[in-house]
Amino acid sequence: MAPTIGTGPFTGVRILELTTGTAGRTAGMLLADFGAEVARAEVPAQSPSDPRAVCWDRGKTLLGTETGPGDAAVELRRLAENCDVLLSDARPGELERRGLDAATLGSANPGIVHAWLPPYAARGRWSALPEDPLLLAAIGGFAAHFPASDERPVAPVVPTVSYIHGALGATAVAAALAGGGGRAVTVTGLHAAAAAQGTMMMAGLDVERIFSAGKILGGAPNFRAYRAGDGRWLFLAALTPGFFFEALDAVGRMDLLVREDVGGEFTNILKPEIGRAVAAELADTFAQRPAEHWLSVLAESGVPSAPVSSREEWMDSEVVALNRARADLTHPALGAVTMPGVPVALSASPGGIRGLATTSAAHELWRTPREGAKEPQQGPPLAGTRVLDLATFLAAPFVSSILADFGAQVDKIEPPEGDPYRVYSASFAAVNQGKSLANLDLRSERGRETFLRLAAGADVLVDNLRPASLDRLGLGEEVLTAGNPALVRCSVSAYGRTGAWADLPGFDPVVQALSGMMLAQGGPGQPVASTAPVNDVATGALAAFGVLAALFDRHRHGRAQHVTASLAATSTFLQSAELTTFDGRPPAAEGGADFAGPDAGHRLYQATDGWLAVATDDTAALARAAGRSTVDKDTFARRTVGEWLDVLTAHGVPACRVLAAQDELADPFLVENEFSHVVHVPDLGRVRVVRGYSDWVSGAAPAPGPR
Repeated sequence: MAPTIGTGPFTGVRILELTTGTAGRTAGMLLADFGAEVARAEVPAQSPSDPRAVCWDRGKTLLGTETGPGDAAVELRRLAENCDVLLSDARPGELERRGLDAATLGSANPGIVHAWLPPYAARGRWSALPEDPLLLAAIGGFAAHFPASDERPVAPVVPTVSYIHGALGATAVAAALAGGGGRAVTVTGLHAAAAAQGTMMMAGLDVERIFSAGKILGGAPNFRAYRAGDGRWLFLAALTPGFFFEALDAVGRMDLLVREDVGGEFTNILKPEIGRAVAAELADTFAQRPAEHWLSVLAESGVPSAPVSSREEWMDSEVVALNRARADLTHPALGAVTMPGVPVALSASPGGIRGLATTSAAHELWRTPREGAKEPQQGPPLAGTRVLDLATFLAAPFVSSILADFGAQVDKIEPPEGDPYRVYSASFAAVNQGKSLANLDLRSERGRETFLRLAAGADVLVDNLRPASLDRLGLGEEVLTAGNPALVRCSVSAYGRTGAWADLPGFDPVVQALSGMMLAQGGPGQPVASTAPVNDVATGALAAFGVLAALFDRHRHGRAQHVTASLAATSTFLQSAELTTFDGRPPAAEGGADFAGPDAGHRLYQATDGWLAVATDDTAALARAAGRSTVDKDTFARRTVGEWLDVLTAHGVPACRVLAAQDELADPFLVENEFSHVVHVPDLGRVRVVRGYSDWVSGAAPAPGPR
């Protein structure tokens, strides 16, 4: 498709972007896609054929070094005083040294939204390291949770946590704008790690063990890749007991339920030793017939599954086309360019890709100050906003999780039997903390009337129901609009709302399989899926971004909109640079089993007492620090992590410890940054879970502590 050009909800909003990393640049991209005037200043030297520059700078104005009559610092300060949003990913202390911190700018521009996206955290030992996705994966625990053949960390090929960081940053900016501006917000790399791994990073204070996703390569038998008889791989995503029992019945292996160690209990297959044995038997079964046969059998039974595909197959697919998740543009030097489209849609002001980056001199931009109210706002940005959450599982409920984190009042409505995701009680609690929970039978007249009464007083309704399901319940578009014309709707699906795939169930690893992410991580060997639900979480963040843009637009124009998001479209955002292609494009990174990193300078290394991560282009300095002429995987095996970090720091080599999964929430760096807090879970007692996804400052007030 050609570039999509529309009037975005943030048309006319001025954003000064001072970023160099993945998160800041993708946050700016999302805001530009929705119509904001994004001016990226202090752009470092970059190759015009770098896919990141081609994709992430789309729709932006890149400011040149020509400053006109003033110097660069004066021009930058003028732009900051005349903009609506400052977006920065500077390391701690840098903005203060330059007079671009929230307090200083707020005195000159009280209505400014100051969004700070530090690469790792606001404070602590690792906070000043230069931005690198591998270091973030190490610091925040993502590497430790990645599937491996044994208990060791793995380097992710795709920087999914950094992309999620960008989505959360853009969403926080949208919340501040929807709340009237005049606020400062910090969204750190650790906030993104908390979002990505909130269903996995938890500790029971009153129970010995909590079940969550494991990390052994292959995964639990209900949620893993299997090789079929024709050599092709497929992914079985039977997340719940019901889906797994249907899958066993479909493939003729109900006998596995009566194994002595399973005993008919679904939770027993989540135990590693039992799960491995069941998976081995299922692997033998799947190896007897071609992938197409098994995919057909599972689809007929309504069991989520998918073929493991390449990125090229995914971008050429009907699903991507129907979700408008592919854009074809012409670059003046590179020729035809294909890249992901806008990953979330609004019904009335969808925005779109306005073209590739343009350039301008700083002194030519924003010569006039902003008009209108210039007052700092108090309280969280969504205080007073009412959200009705009708969703189940993870992706759609995470929309309202973010809105609750930003101050909204969220009422989650579950069916009488409860959300199926409650089978993972600690994970359910982590996702749905901060919400009021209630059960309603929408099939009954009384339940329907109660729901419509709640919807009449709500600002936002989030659901992941099929349109036909809502119509059958008497809760279709016309009914909801008649009851509350100002209601912003948000619908989340796996594959979009049109086409042959629209009514199919889908879970995160299914989309990892379809989108090429699994093949990229596994390289030439077995496909590898992240156990972290990265597509679910990013879909929730992007849908929340759309909701907040719609609320901002409602305030401006008095209209309500329908926001739609899908895991399919999100999968393209999470690989936006990797899926940007053109003739002569440098090859995208490829992993392998127990992938440690792409090169010696960007790698995980084992020491005597753990693992460390290194991220440097200066491999000569790395070798000097190690006392070797060259560096290999065993170079750091003779000393402790702490000893090596002292040596590497002395030689100016960026490095950190790899957070181990055991007792991870007690890590001093995470504790210092208030990463977690304790909630009560009915069947588990006290459980420590992630705290949140942002920290807000209202006017000159301090940021709120843990809720």
